[in-house]
This record gives sequence, C-alpha cells and structure tokens, in this order.
Amino acid sequence: MKEDLDIPEFNHFQLHSYMEFNETNCSPELYWSVTNVQTANTTVYTNQDSLRLPNTSVLKLEKEVLEPGDYIVCLQVIMPSKGPTFWVSDCIVIRIVLPELIAFIAGGEFRTIPYGGVAIINASVSSDPAQSMSSVNAIPLEITWAFVKYRSKTSFDTFQTKTQELPADGTYHQIGNGTDYLLSLNTSLFSDGDMALIMFKLTRGPRRSSAFQVIKMVTNAVPMALRYIPCNI
Repeated sequence: MKEDLDIPEFNHFQLHSYMEFNETNCSPELYWSVTNVQTANTTVYTNQDSLRLPNTSVLKLEKEVLEPGDYIVCLQVIMPSKGPTFWVSDCIVIRIVLPELIAFIAGGEFRTIPYGGVAIINASVSSDPAQSMSSVNAIPLEITWAFVKYRSKTSFDTFQTKTQELPADGTYHQIGNGTDYLLSLNTSLFSDGDMALIMFKLTRGPRRSSAFQVIKMVTNAVPMALRYIPCNI
C-alpha cells in the first residue's frame, strides 16, 4: 500500500491488499483496523471500532463515514499454519479532506439583461457538498455579493481580453447578506448600456469559492439564463 493518501470525504474509496504466499495450503486470517489521529496539542489515537473488518482483502469506506482528519489504516494477517503468534501487518496513513465549496451564478460568465426593471442574479444552486456533516454545519456558511459598475463605454471585449486585471474606472460595492442566494438588481438606477461585474462568494471557515458574471444592461434584451444541474457520476 502507499504510504499516505489525501481523500475527499464525499467520495467512497477502497483499499486493496496485495499478498504473496509461498505455501499453497495456507488460509490467512485478515483484520482491518482504522485509527483516528488527533494532534491539536498532543497526539491522541482513537480506534474506530465500527471499522474493524475481518476476513476481507478489500476495505471499502462509504462517503462521510470518516470525519475530516488523519487516520492510520492497518491490515493484520495471521498465519495459523505458522503458529498462533505468527503475524504480519502493513499500515497506511490517509487524510480525509473536505471538498471545495461550489459557487455558481446562473446565466453564464457574460450576459445581457433587460434594462429598466428588476433583474434577479441567481446563485441558488451553489452549495457545500459536505453540508450534511455535523462538524461542518457547526461553522456557518457565509455569502457575500460584490458589484462593480462600469461606464457604458466599456465593452464585453474589454472583460474577455483582460484576464489578469479588471477594467479601470469601476465603482465597487460589497453586500454581505447572510444566506441570500439571490441578488435583486434595479437596472433603472443605471443607464442603458452600462456594464457590471458581479461576484458571488461562499465562505465556510478557511474554505472559499467564488463565481463571476459580467452583465450588460440593454433595452429590450431577451431574457436568457443557463442552469447548472449537479449530478453524481
């Protein structure tokens, strides 16, 4: 087995043992064990007794079985033919890590919206894939919208070609609004042809994810939106 692995907690995974025996008539006994390693101040080892699996060469752990952290996974092989005290073992260190937050704004990266009314910027499909874990939910999920307005002379081409920097002459506003996945934008407060860059940011502890959308306010623009549908492959 490999010495260490980083494994996203929302995936299930398997550890396979590979053994070679010189004797053809031996029937080894196999025992898997998983131990949690906590190292806040001093090292503490906690055995995960529910994950002690006998007589299988494959250890399969379903998603969200283990909380994020470091674990020592060991396989012990006992050879009865060699006597009751003869055994061999191998161990691997794995780290269960949280998946990235998913930030997404419907409609695509570049979008025209009807000028003169209220436009809804929708990020409701954004999520935390690990939100069902109690330890994750103990930390609040924070949402922040940022809005940068540009003069009507700015074109889509300016945004598409300047990948390393934002166009100059923008007016920046940041709106921290708790858990609101919808941003209501009154386009009549601007001018026909005005451009804006909108950022939607998810934050949970040290984990962060952002999505961006450039919009142009146009009279009689046909409303369009792209919808993201998450799925498991």
